[in-house]
Amino acid sequence: MGDILTAITAIVGNSLDLSKSTPGGIQNRVNQMGEALEEYVKNAFANCIGKDQRTINSLRSSTFSYLGNNTNPPDAMLKGSDAIEIKKVESAKNTLQFNSSYPKNKLSLGNPKISVKCKNCEEWDTKDMIYVVGHVEKSILHNIFFVYGDVYCDAHSVYENVENTIKECVQSLDVIESSETKELGRVNKVDHLGISSLRVRGMWVITSPFKQFEYLYEDKAKEDCYSFRLIAIIPEDKYDTFESKTDFETFCKSHDVVVNDEDIPNPQNPAEMIKCKVVIYKVQ
Repeated sequence: MGDILTAITAIVGNSLDLSKSTPGGIQNRVNQMGEALEEYVKNAFANCIGKDQRTINSLRSSTFSYLGNNTNPPDAMLKGSDAIEIKKVESAKNTLQFNSSYPKNKLSLGNPKISVKCKNCEEWDTKDMIYVVGHVEKSILHNIFFVYGDVYCDAHSVYENVENTIKECVQSLDVIESSETKELGRVNKVDHLGISSLRVRGMWVITSPFKQFEYLYEDKAKEDCYSFRLIAIIPEDKYDTFESKTDFETFCKSHDVVVNDEDIPNPQNPAEMIKCKVVIYKVQ
C-alpha cells in the first residue's frame, strides 16, 4: 500500500521530467503543468512513475480509494490512510491559494466541501492531510515539499470562525437584500434595476512550506547550486506507524537522502513542540 515514504523513494529514483509521466506529453501551460504535477505525484504514491498505462491503472486502483475532481478537496485519498492535496507554484516560496476550502490539518467526513463520492469511497471518519507543493518549470520538477497538516495548519474552528463572522456581517446589513449561499455571501439587486448581484467568495492564502520551514533545510550559501530539492516533514508518531520505515531508512543511506530529527512548533499552540522527521534530498 502506498504512503508518503513510497512517494519519496519513487521520486528520488525516477525522472523529474513530468512530460514523461503524462500520456501524450504536455505543453508549457500553467493549467497543464498543474495537471501534470498532480498526475506525477499520484503516480509517486502508487509507485508507478514511468510505467505503462495498464500498470498505472492497476497500481492506482490498489493504492487509492478516491482520485479527486476539479472542484472539491482533496485531490486523492489513500486506502485506509491519508488524504492528499497537491499544489503547483510558479516559484518555490510563492504563497498557496485555496479556492474551494480553508487549509486543513485533517480531513473530516463531515466537511461540507467534499463530494458524495469522496464520502462514500471507503469507511472512514477522519484522515491525516498531506500537502504536496511542487515547483515546475518547462515540465521539469525543481522542488517538491511534503508536509502533514498537523504541523502546517491550525484547527478547523480557527478558519471556520472567520468565515462565519464574515457571513454574519453580510447577512446583517440592512441596506441590502441577501440570500442563502454556500459562499461567504450573496448580495442581490445591487443596482436601481435590480438586475445585478454580488457574490462574496473566499480565497484562503497560506505561506508556502518552502518559506515557512526554510530554516530546517536551507544552506543559504549553497541553495542556488541545487537543481532539485525534496523536503518532507512527517510527525514522528505518524512516521513510526509506517511498516516500511526500516527499508526507507536503508534506501536513504544509499541514495544520499538525509533524515533529521526536529522539534517543530504546534500550529494550534506554538509554545508546544511536535517531534518530527525531516527528510531532505538535494541534487546539484
